[in-house]
Amino acid sequence: QVEFANGVKAILWANDAEPGRVAVKVRFGTGYRAFAPDEAVYANLGYAALIGSGIGELGQEELDVLATGRKFGFDFQTGDGAFSFYAQTREQDLEEQLYLFAAKLAMPGWDPNPVIRAKAAGKLAYESYGANPNGVLQRDLEYLLRDQDPRFQTPTPAMFDAATPAGFREVWEPLLEQGPVEVLVFGEFDKAATIEALRKTFGALHPRETAPAEVLERAIDFPDAGETVIRRHRGDANQAAAVIAWPSGAGVDGLRESRRLEVLVSLFNNRLMEAMREHAGASYSPVVRSDWPSDVDSGGRIAALAQLRPEDVPVFFAEAERIAQELASTPVGEDEYNRVVEPLRQYVSRASTGNLFWLYQLEGATVDPRSIADLRFLLADYTQTDPGVLQAAAQKYFGSRAGWRLAVLPEGQELATASGPARAGEGR
Repeated sequence: QVEFANGVKAILWANDAEPGRVAVKVRFGTGYRAFAPDEAVYANLGYAALIGSGIGELGQEELDVLATGRKFGFDFQTGDGAFSFYAQTREQDLEEQLYLFAAKLAMPGWDPNPVIRAKAAGKLAYESYGANPNGVLQRDLEYLLRDQDPRFQTPTPAMFDAATPAGFREVWEPLLEQGPVEVLVFGEFDKAATIEALRKTFGALHPRETAPAEVLERAIDFPDAGETVIRRHRGDANQAAAVIAWPSGAGVDGLRESRRLEVLVSLFNNRLMEAMREHAGASYSPVVRSDWPSDVDSGGRIAALAQLRPEDVPVFFAEAERIAQELASTPVGEDEYNRVVEPLRQYVSRASTGNLFWLYQLEGATVDPRSIADLRFLLADYTQTDPGVLQAAAQKYFGSRAGWRLAVLPEGQELATASGPARAGEGR
């Protein structure tokens, strides 16, 4: 770890696990917490327009010319707790890659054309979302799972029309000024030379501003379970999608518990797949996922999703609820436990030979170093968790409440239930 006088912190791991490759990630600011409720359109436009708007007087075309013969990257992401730049590069281009990332923070360009193009693309994409169940999920699921928090709404065409390049700059310029800044460099490189490159780039930035307390304290809520939320699509009449979800946890305090939830979710996934194939007579492949954000203290959830026939949606909900309650009431047997743990053991063994695995495990550690100490338990948490501990976790997250439900149905069709059709939260 390296810390510069201006407050920038870096984690470097020089190794030859992946010859010729260097992964670089820069985390800064406060992510989605930074946006006000009425700034969702500018949060969305950031994905497509922030990098393309250039650096200083260099636009995207000049940057493309600069990249000729070099290996650069410039991916951008807005996370729950931080913004990030990411690139895969090589040692001979590493210093210039670091310069580009630091320059984006120090002297961003504000070419209006990428914003104008991103607005047009966003409007076109919005019209396509309703064409099939997957598009509706892409448009609405995150917004709904975050209790319709305006920050996570997919902008409508009217919202895109109201957005301007000047408004884009007004929102994003102060966000690029915010700290903290963390740089992670993992791969084959010379450590001393890279520290010097960091000193001349990120170490030369002016000290970053700290976000206001009200920004840091913005939470992400989970919707109350109640009637099934219904959304419609314009696609084939035999296509539908279903989601059932429960709130879980977040934050570094619970990192070990988040790994145990991965085991529990794998058990859930296997059981749900078998149940759907048995009861619905189709080769459905539902997906059960655990999301546990580590850099914020709210927003975690366990969600099961499937794309299936409309008539099988009630079966999916019933089987998911049954499995959740069984996991909470009865410890898993040894054979089933081993069938889940062994693939997890093999995955960790394979993934941990690469730099990205460790980069993801350590990102954010300069802000909260507790994640470093928890690394010693990583393999044990995935492969040696007692079935009783898994049952206790299922009781904690499934036993006290029903799951929140979303059904995406074809236009004109109702959701059949044991007590008849039901409609709630209908929208398009």
